[in-house]
Amino acid sequence: MSVDHGRWIMGLLRRRKTASIVKRSALLFVFITVMNHSTSEAESPSPSSSDRLKLAESAEAAYRQGLELIGGSTDALAAFRSSAEGWRQVIAAGGNGPAAWFNLGNAELRAGNLGEAIAAYRRAERLDPIDDDIAANLAEARRRVTRPIEADATDLTFANLNRWWNAISEPTRFNTAAIAWTCFWILLLWRRSRPLDRRNTEREATTVIWRLIIIIAFVTGVLSAGTIAVERLLPDAGTAGVLTRSDVELRTGNGLSFEPAIKEPLSEGVEFGILERRPGWWRIRLPDGTGGWIESKDGESV
Repeated sequence: MSVDHGRWIMGLLRRRKTASIVKRSALLFVFITVMNHSTSEAESPSPSSSDRLKLAESAEAAYRQGLELIGGSTDALAAFRSSAEGWRQVIAAGGNGPAAWFNLGNAELRAGNLGEAIAAYRRAERLDPIDDDIAANLAEARRRVTRPIEADATDLTFANLNRWWNAISEPTRFNTAAIAWTCFWILLLWRRSRPLDRRNTEREATTVIWRLIIIIAFVTGVLSAGTIAVERLLPDAGTAGVLTRSDVELRTGNGLSFEPAIKEPLSEGVEFGILERRPGWWRIRLPDGTGGWIESKDGESV
């Protein structure tokens, strides 16, 4: 990269007054403080969190009741379904954390809802990708799929990768965005505070390094914040899904009149990538690369 490269970016930045930069930096610090304060309030007791706590206690009690009953009995299944419904209420009330999704997955798995369990574990894994318990239970649920479909190791389509940022937890991405944006504005302010004649006489390598550092901080902040915005604004627009019903027909088109794309119907718990959405239908890609259409009611987007 020469000194001329990236000049248009630095030119735009130079036209901003220092006072404006200070104001933006101050606003950024206020935003970070407010968001952290909101997060702390969500984790501390409050009227809303008290309600969630009661729902969680009720759901946990129903789960323990199911464990005490005879496994597989009607009463046990009813208790686990009640527990699952309780955890869904906790999540709907704002308790959208990895623990809630993990507990929901456990209740759904005990209740015999394999697809719902895998979907819940997938969401828990997205929020906490390094938790060993989540990984172990997700692996166990996947092992119970009647007719699993093995993934093609050479297939690296975006649909199968789903959201690539899921390997990093949301709190980590939020902190990364906050740090990156703070560094961006501080470095830019410090850079602009240097006398112009000293900047013009510095070595080319120094100028290039400064520009790279500022641009990297900017891009890191945008990407980290952008992934969080996508998850918050489009929670159901994921590119992956799980079948929540058994014996699902994979069809060659988006209608019941189309022929099956494969001979055997798909089992509950089979995971897939979502390539296209149409009213009532999804065009999907299975892990082995097979494509086709299913009714959207037969699966759940994660």
